Amino acid sequence: MLLAAFGGGCQKPTSDNIQQWKTTQKGPDRLHEALADHSVPPRIRGEAAAALVDIGRAEDADTVIAQMPADDRAEISKTLIPAYQTAMHDPAPERALSYRDALYTLRQYATPDDQKRIDESLLPVLDAEFKAGKPRQGRHSLDKMLTAIGSDASSMLVGVLGGDGAYLQAAELLAKVGDDASRDKGAAALIARAPKIKATDKRPENFYKALGLLGGPSALAYLKEKVTGSDEDEAVSATRALSERRDPAALAFAIKVAGDPRASATVRDQMFGVIEGIGGLEAEKGLLGIISSDKDERVRYHAFESVLAVGKVNAVQPALEAFPASAAYKKVDVDDLLVKLIEKLGAPARPVLVATLSSRAPLARMTAVMALEQIGRGPDAPALEKLAKDTAAIKGFPSGDTVGKAAMRAAESVKSKS
Repeated sequence: MLLAAFGGGCQKPTSDNIQQWKTTQKGPDRLHEALADHSVPPRIRGEAAAALVDIGRAEDADTVIAQMPADDRAEISKTLIPAYQTAMHDPAPERALSYRDALYTLRQYATPDDQKRIDESLLPVLDAEFKAGKPRQGRHSLDKMLTAIGSDASSMLVGVLGGDGAYLQAAELLAKVGDDASRDKGAAALIARAPKIKATDKRPENFYKALGLLGGPSALAYLKEKVTGSDEDEAVSATRALSERRDPAALAFAIKVAGDPRASATVRDQMFGVIEGIGGLEAEKGLLGIISSDKDERVRYHAFESVLAVGKVNAVQPALEAFPASAAYKKVDVDDLLVKLIEKLGAPARPVLVATLSSRAPLARMTAVMALEQIGRGPDAPALEKLAKDTAAIKGFPSGDTVGKAAMRAAESVKSKS
């Protein structure tokens, strides 16, 4: 009888037994059962949940809590919230992280008042991690947690950017969770740190990336200044940064620099990527302007590649017609830098190319003919044959290589393609 009584006492969920079960083989199952049992007092159930987290079974505790009636969760939280708040300051980093994530799990079910109390506990812990340069991802991602916390999280991240903490990760997170005003505040705070970062950071390009991610008026003004400055390394880093957020406010500046013959070739090349990333009709117009006016054929061809990236098949004809009629063009360049790019657009380009055969621009007609020879099909042959008497020649092409001759050659080629 004494043995039976002793055994029964060991099975009953009590504070002492819960501590003991943390060290036994069957303990995790008993902790699970105690947490799930509605008849067990809420305080003891809360201790069971904390014990599961302590032995590395946090997901088990989360699953049980998620399946509870709302009233049960509310009662258990009265024990769990203060327990987790204390435990996430555990000197053992992994245990502290487990309790931090467990506390956030409770937040998802908490009342608004309890959520506020949880946030007031989580934010100082996260702030300390950022300032130590060691923000950690646990079972719940940092951006998920900070998005849920909202404006208070944005204020914390702005503070990190203005201090000595892990600025790149803080910028990445603020870029995701912050509104326009908080992102601009973060950028201004980071710019104030610029001299120190550049003097001590082994990867100063991260500073520019962080600014690019944040965007906004302060970041854009600073990056513009560096793009047009005398330090080429800074100019390239600042240009790349403008690609991060794809801010339409940077488009006019990007087009201006891409078309500026006084700018460095590297910066101009990078700026085309900025324009492509922003995209839209204004980007297309700007690129067409560069094709029609830039004296450097390399730049014109780069602008053509970019305008196709932005406008796809709809940009083919206007882009071809934008090339200066008075310029000379090597046939190999037209093939490699115009035709092959159009080929990549595939079958959707065929109707556009057929329409371009009627263009007033000889280069546009010739390029359309050459492209149809590669991707055209039998139904395109009649449109090509209509150009049989087109005597236009392209300056720079082999003598006698007219649009008409190329069109008849292409028509014969596509007739065999279904």
